[in-house]
Amino acid sequence: MKSTTKVKIANLTNWIMVFTISIIAIWFIGFVVSNTFDLNVFTKRVSNFMFSFIGFSAVLVLCSAILNISLNIGLIADSKVQEIKIEDGKLAGRKFILVVLIGITILIAFLFIGDFLTRNNEKDKLINASDYIVETYSESINKISSSLADTSKIDQIPEILKFLSNQKSEFPSVILLTSDNYDGQLTYLKISQRKLSKQLREPLFGNSFYKCQDYDCEYLHNVFTGKISEQLFWTKKNDYKLYRPFKENGINYILLFTKYQQHGKFGSY
Repeated sequence: MKSTTKVKIANLTNWIMVFTISIIAIWFIGFVVSNTFDLNVFTKRVSNFMFSFIGFSAVLVLCSAILNISLNIGLIADSKVQEIKIEDGKLAGRKFILVVLIGITILIAFLFIGDFLTRNNEKDKLINASDYIVETYSESINKISSSLADTSKIDQIPEILKFLSNQKSEFPSVILLTSDNYDGQLTYLKISQRKLSKQLREPLFGNSFYKCQDYDCEYLHNVFTGKISEQLFWTKKNDYKLYRPFKENGINYILLFTKYQQHGKFGSY
């Protein structure tokens, strides 16, 4: 093999390694940004493909490095390295760095935009699913108030919630939120489909308090004091929640639709 050919192949392997390592670095930056800001962008299939691609890239870098070392050893043995004029790569290097920086910027922007679109898509699906449940199974929902008022019927509530939870794939769980007083103070209670009958017959449903957070404490207070009746959507990390208020016999309740979505919207399903 001619020395000039060896040099060209060696340069090619150098660029392959630089390009591949840059792709891995960009992917790593995207991975860190996604986990740091809890961004939810890609589907499970795309996520698995990315990890497979990283493995393939590592093998490609290793093979390129072995070939590059072999060629350079051959060039040194030929004692012709100094005779070969190699084009100055400073300008190409600067262009490459600029392209990489632009790529990183585009990637980060894409991740944030993708996360925004994913969460809005899940919001629409959750709202549409809850609309369907409330409209289609209103008769079951209307039984909740009377069941709470009658201890002989209170066992029906977990069954109703279990029934509602199994009607749509967009959410895996429906929880009932209600309010009561503890030492003259407003407090919030929750009933899930797994609640035991014995606990439901105890005061405050066996102290089944609902622990509100910064995003929903004021909202719950306004709903249960009759100030508002609007629904609330909240999402963080992989959790999605939709608070759906309704009123029966003058008493305010909330159906809480919850969902855990590990993967995002982008990519083939």
